[in-house]
Amino acid sequence: MKINAKKSNEFASKLRYSKEGLVPAVVLDSSSGELLMLAYANSAAVSKTLSSGFAWFYSRERKRLWKKGEESGNTMRVSSVSSDCDSDAIAYYVSMEGAGNACHKARRSCFVPQFGAGKGRLSIAQLSAVIDSRLKSKAAGSYTAKLADDRKLACAKISEEAAELVEAINEKPKKEVVWEACDLIYHALVAARARGVSLSDLELEFARRNRKTGAKARASPKAKARAQP
Repeated sequence: MKINAKKSNEFASKLRYSKEGLVPAVVLDSSSGELLMLAYANSAAVSKTLSSGFAWFYSRERKRLWKKGEESGNTMRVSSVSSDCDSDAIAYYVSMEGAGNACHKARRSCFVPQFGAGKGRLSIAQLSAVIDSRLKSKAAGSYTAKLADDRKLACAKISEEAAELVEAINEKPKKEVVWEACDLIYHALVAARARGVSLSDLELEFARRNRKTGAKARASPKAKARAQP
């Protein structure tokens, strides 16, 4: 994403800044929607983000603009920018580069759930982000990378896990159904990602199907039979 200087400045000028001239900037993964970090931006940082396609912020401690990853190499390529309803906060949707860590403590995200429903859980979006990270790093011995590089193996595993899930649903307790469902989802996500299909692509397709629910069907009989959310 790159916007010309005029439009970048126009967008930045319409935001409502604090008395210090700043707005909070929430950063999310453009593919998974995972919350990565929170920083602050002034008008110049917002304009620079839009015109360059990379995330820029304003450091309240150093009193200067800074590009995310200028030292660590973990830059953020911005796919879209939005403001909230009051125009006093913005969101950057990004894809991570370098090692893929948004946090200065070498973690993907600055936010780790400690209370409530999120504690001890890994969402589908977070799983997708982990898969992307494994495929990018191609670490030696990575099962995820091995699956992605061997389509025949990936397809065989999907068939195997699907059969085991069906068996679990029909004959086994809930715990086994959960286990086998997770196996199938993981293998399907890896195989799809290896073909260039992101979680965002899947979400857009689910949204398209959901919009059609209740509307007059125009699809083929085969398409109509596909599961709707």
